[in-house]
Amino acid sequence: MSSPALLRNRSRGAVFLCYHSVAPTGPRYLTVTPELFERQLDHYVNRGLTSGGVEELAAVAAGRAAAADLFITFDDGFVDNCEAALPLLCERSMRAFVFILPPLVDEGAPLLWPEVADEVAASPQTMRSVTWAQVEEMKEGGFEIGSHGLRHASLPTLSDEELREELWDSRQRIVDRLGSCDTLAYPFGDWDARVASAAAECGYQLAFTQPTKIGQRQATPLTIPRVNVDYRDEGRRLDLKLSPNGRRLLLSPELTRSRRALSDLRRR
Repeated sequence: MSSPALLRNRSRGAVFLCYHSVAPTGPRYLTVTPELFERQLDHYVNRGLTSGGVEELAAVAAGRAAAADLFITFDDGFVDNCEAALPLLCERSMRAFVFILPPLVDEGAPLLWPEVADEVAASPQTMRSVTWAQVEEMKEGGFEIGSHGLRHASLPTLSDEELREELWDSRQRIVDRLGSCDTLAYPFGDWDARVASAAAECGYQLAFTQPTKIGQRQATPLTIPRVNVDYRDEGRRLDLKLSPNGRRLLLSPELTRSRRALSDLRRR
């Protein structure tokens, strides 16, 4: 199977999952408990899936054989990614990616942008960023550290100058601290051709989307779609997300349009 086909997240050869927080409490669709996360990891292991990092992902993108078929990612850089997720992954010799916002990492600050203000108010202990010391610990533990921008802005809405600042400055700050930063996750999963081109120009080799608004059929190394994992995902529901047919359905534009139409009806 060619690398573009594998990157589409619809095959047995490469599964791309998106997490956020691993904590006892927190925003409903962003949080899984440590106990559930542990069961999910064991489920992946029992199914024979092998997690990979940037080297394995680069091999997949280049069409080379890779010794991994599961890619676990974490958006936003929650403090519990270090405190809760890292030990559970290390116990199983598993690897993952985390995408951070350097200005918030500077202070271990609240993960605060307009769209999640209510969640921060309701769960202040959960909605906090890792610190640089924790980021360094995660890197040593097998995490690939990537960028999530500076302000968690929807990148397609920015001017060319603002877009370059978000992409270039966030990457450079990680490079200055850790020595490298090859990966990016677009905030909100939002991207377009201009954003992907700017990401390449700023030095990113690989980037992830989360196509929850328009769906996504195709993929490139800079537009790898992921399936979100949340508190409901166990047993048959989790198996659906691990199956090629299940991911094909979840990532389809048709399902996305149906979900938006249903949401519109509920609002009315």
